[in-house]
Amino acid sequence: MTIFKKLALAAILTLPLSLQAASVWKVSDGKNTVYFGGTVHILNADNLPLSPEYDEAYAASDKVIFETDIMGAQSAEFQQKLMSKMTLSDGSTLQTRLNKQTYAALKEYLDSKGMPIENFHALKPSITALTITVMEYQANGFDQEGVDKIYATKASKDGKGIEWFESIDEQIDFIVNLGGDDENAMINYTLKEIETLPMVMDDMLLSWKNGDLDRLNETVIKEMASSSPVIYDDLIVKRNNNWMPKITKMLKDEPTEFVLVGTAHLAGKDSIFAKLKAQGYKVEKL
Repeated sequence: MTIFKKLALAAILTLPLSLQAASVWKVSDGKNTVYFGGTVHILNADNLPLSPEYDEAYAASDKVIFETDIMGAQSAEFQQKLMSKMTLSDGSTLQTRLNKQTYAALKEYLDSKGMPIENFHALKPSITALTITVMEYQANGFDQEGVDKIYATKASKDGKGIEWFESIDEQIDFIVNLGGDDENAMINYTLKEIETLPMVMDDMLLSWKNGDLDRLNETVIKEMASSSPVIYDDLIVKRNNNWMPKITKMLKDEPTEFVLVGTAHLAGKDSIFAKLKAQGYKVEKL
């Protein structure tokens, strides 16, 4: 799994959510509590409203914590910074950055969509991969605001405290540099993912809808760690490790927090929940 499947952890909602199942958990040490909600970043209209456990955790919390500054990411300043880092500025083009085989495969895909590859020549390969993946999700009907945006808007209107783990600049650098230096692998892996996107979406939907972290680990996380270890390390391991000191601090302070992060961060041996359980915290599903 790549970051683009992480977008799908949000996006794969072709069925209504069961009111008896949700990706919401309560973590406590018997004294202090932090709620966790697994998020998906793009929704289908059929997926709304969300299951009531999300509102339950939100109502019980004093603050809402996101991966990044959701509202700030909508600002003109963010868009300008992102655009400046999305584009190639060293005289190279997408064609010169990719080998002939990868470029040909990408051109064949874009031709099938009626999109000239020249339109992408100024973009970095990582951004090209992200762009075509988002296009595929949108083509499958996933064009609604995600869980995180819904609660960022709600918290802002309600005057509830809002914080985040990563700054806008950190988020931009993360997006642009995802996958390291192997730009051909990034494009090829994305093109391969797209071929099986409907099946992947259905599988991830079941895991997210039911809060089934074991299934998510078996069908997504392990495959990601095996087939794309660099991306797995960038996307999951490093970020979970960076977030943990902040999370354990939350579990020692007075306010109650509701942490909304991609569900992939909560499943598997390197997950936030695995680290919290190892420290003796109780993790229970709402």
